[in-house]
Amino acid sequence: MTNRLFRRASAFAVAVILGSGVALAVASPAQAALCKYGENTVSSPTGGPGATAGASICIDSTGHAWLDWYNHNYVKDLKADGYAARAYVYWSTRYTGAIAVDDTATSSAALLNWESSGGTQYRWTEVWVCMGFARPEDGSGRCALVVHHV
Repeated sequence: MTNRLFRRASAFAVAVILGSGVALAVASPAQAALCKYGENTVSSPTGGPGATAGASICIDSTGHAWLDWYNHNYVKDLKADGYAARAYVYWSTRYTGAIAVDDTATSSAALLNWESSGGTQYRWTEVWVCMGFARPEDGSGRCALVVHHV
């Protein structure tokens, strides 16, 4: 069982046994996590909509960050324009990814898969959607911020 699944199961068990008011007082700060969800679309370099993405980022008090598996975290290519849709994570002063790639050869969206490898003193975590080989830091205008978490 992963650490975050164990943390959530433990918090749920405490809430059921002790009641929600007491469970909040008992939970340690390391177990508390706040999640934020966002969606955005980026234009295709050939015009019109190119890609869309949705993501929910959770961060606990130790700085451990992950995509909330209870929400639909996806990237979807919207146009057969030769540019694939890609999702990236900005975390701990660097971009990670692409964490998922989708092109119009598939009819369904690609699911995002990312989790930080440990805590960090940096709380700023973002998910970006981009077209082609563009990356959020290249300033090409083919990327859009999906969600950020501070």
